[in-house]
Amino acid sequence: MAGSAAIAACVAGLLYFGNPIRPGVDMDGAKMVALADGSNVLLGEGGRISSAMEKDSRRITLESGYATFHVAKDHGRPFIVQSGDVYAQATGTIYTVHRLSATGGEVRVSEGSVLVWARGRRTQAVVLHAGEALALDPAKLPTLAGQAGQAEPTRSPAPSIRQFSFDNVPIAVATARFNRVNRTQIVIADPAIGSTSIIGLFDADDPERFARAVSVVAQARLTHGKDRIVIEK
Repeated sequence: MAGSAAIAACVAGLLYFGNPIRPGVDMDGAKMVALADGSNVLLGEGGRISSAMEKDSRRITLESGYATFHVAKDHGRPFIVQSGDVYAQATGTIYTVHRLSATGGEVRVSEGSVLVWARGRRTQAVVLHAGEALALDPAKLPTLAGQAGQAEPTRSPAPSIRQFSFDNVPIAVATARFNRVNRTQIVIADPAIGSTSIIGLFDADDPERFARAVSVVAQARLTHGKDRIVIEK
């Protein structure tokens, strides 16, 4: 398939910085563009993007509309799409991001898995798998704990949120996330344990596995009671 001059003129209007976006073909009104890293982007109606390809990351900003990303595998450079204040990261997969308002975005995963989080809430990132979706508008989220003296309210996870991803997150913070969505409560008996960092991907409905991981990382022991797991030195 060959791109026409009209398509080239239309795609040339896209904002970009860093490595340029190369225009491609017209597919029933959608525009296909190729990025310098080998990834392809199918722009839907009103879709406009900008890109920055760096040595350690690949960053795309969805300015408007929606776009489907066919991400070239590169485990050394995560591929991050920003829609307002929403971020979606993968290393090689297929997913669609739809711009919602000035700050929000919707992420739908077709293949593989994608890590999604809101600005300032990287420690609360969730993992979406193929067939799952998440619409998020950070402007409507409750105030983070410790800000303006307000604590984040208790709530259950959305049906599409199945896992928690932690990257050097204090165990106390990670534990609080499990406690908000599970009947079984995890009790950290020693503050030193709570300040220790943990890395890993855990099922949101499996506090037992998380507690076992904590016991290994913090060299602690577990004591089980009714609807509670105590972690202590």
